[in-house]
Amino acid sequence: MIRVFLVDDHPVVRAGVRYLLQNKVEIVGEAETGQEALAKIPQAKPQVVVLDIALPDMDGIQVAEKLKALYPEARLLALSMYAEPEYAERFLQAGGSGYLPKDAIERELEDAVLAVARGEHYLPQGLLYRMIQAQTVRKPGPEVLTERELKVVRYLAQGLSYREIAEAMGISEKTVATYRERAAEKLGLKSRAELVRWAVEEKLV
Repeated sequence: MIRVFLVDDHPVVRAGVRYLLQNKVEIVGEAETGQEALAKIPQAKPQVVVLDIALPDMDGIQVAEKLKALYPEARLLALSMYAEPEYAERFLQAGGSGYLPKDAIERELEDAVLAVARGEHYLPQGLLYRMIQAQTVRKPGPEVLTERELKVVRYLAQGLSYREIAEAMGISEKTVATYRERAAEKLGLKSRAELVRWAVEEKLV
């Protein structure tokens, strides 16, 4: 059963998430603030962290950045009242694997958690479309990348960490970072979120 940790300062929201995921996942812990989450999650060892973006002490994007350094194995799924593409892009750039506006929780939460747990990225179709539309300049195609650069980009788009990619490819994490930087440079991209969006546009994931 998938191990899930909930981070939200509203007890009603956490109760709703527990209800929607009942009998499908194991809730291994809960937190109301970012600091509490950072303290508890490495010990709880969840597979998926369901994380509110608007927390009382720090925003979920900051929590995501800190958490990926403390516990890189966790897959992060944001729940947010903000449905604008820039929030989702910032969360993905911080190491998140999925982004779900709160108005889509009831119909999409289970699918999102399962997808993120499998190592995939999850964005609602409407949000993904708006993110793609925001990319007004057409980027180069996969043919500009070497086989290994392309493989690293595919793995990143699936939500794998540098360590996981290094293990899968039999190379060092430093080499993974080098391939990622070369790919980004060739494609004229700067962030992980932009690489993921490019991979989606090119139907590589």
